[in-house]
Amino acid sequence: MTASHRILAIECSHLFISVALDLGGRVLEERADAWQKTAETMVPLIDGLLVKAGVALGDLDALAISSGPGSFTALRIGMATAKGLAFGAGLPLIPVSTMEALVLAAAERFDADCIVPVIPARKGEYYYTLWSREAAPAWSAGRDISFASAVDIAALAEPFGSQCVVVGRELAGLRQCCARSGAAVSNADFFSAEALIPLAQRTLAAGCLPDPASVVPDYHQKFRPHGKKS
Repeated sequence: MTASHRILAIECSHLFISVALDLGGRVLEERADAWQKTAETMVPLIDGLLVKAGVALGDLDALAISSGPGSFTALRIGMATAKGLAFGAGLPLIPVSTMEALVLAAAERFDADCIVPVIPARKGEYYYTLWSREAAPAWSAGRDISFASAVDIAALAEPFGSQCVVVGRELAGLRQCCARSGAAVSNADFFSAEALIPLAQRTLAAGCLPDPASVVPDYHQKFRPHGKKS
């Protein structure tokens, strides 16, 4: 069995902040609800977790950061904080796709053929992907992430009926749309920094580590004329 590395993971893409510490197979985690105060909350949360674990930042093998998509401000602050810690401690920084971590965590939790993870974008619109057990290897290679309205996502899920689960947070609009499609809708309260660790462990074991300076948030946004985002 491959040895597990000591990794600190940070997840702050939307709604709450969480940090998780993998101590070679034993995972500790802390969460904070002050999502709008990411800058003030994140470092004390990390410091508290390290004290609780009895380790120093320099004792770790790497840092992992949820890279997006998600809140523009929270992702930017989270990435800047992670970069500062990584440079200061001389540690590798591993960006982990928020969508990939969410879909794989959901796939372990739900016995469904199809999972549509969603992350809020503008009002009534979401980043999403479609994952199916049958096409899982191809999805892992492509990781196709798109952007659509709640109505369009419900239409995408409808052919799968009860074998599809739409999972995410801030789902009021999607619940209404999916009620007619037969797809289940579930809140992603289970998703946190701990879900980043398996992907970060895989990347670290493969040795495919980016230069920390090159790591940037993956906003998945383009800009329309007159300041409108797409």
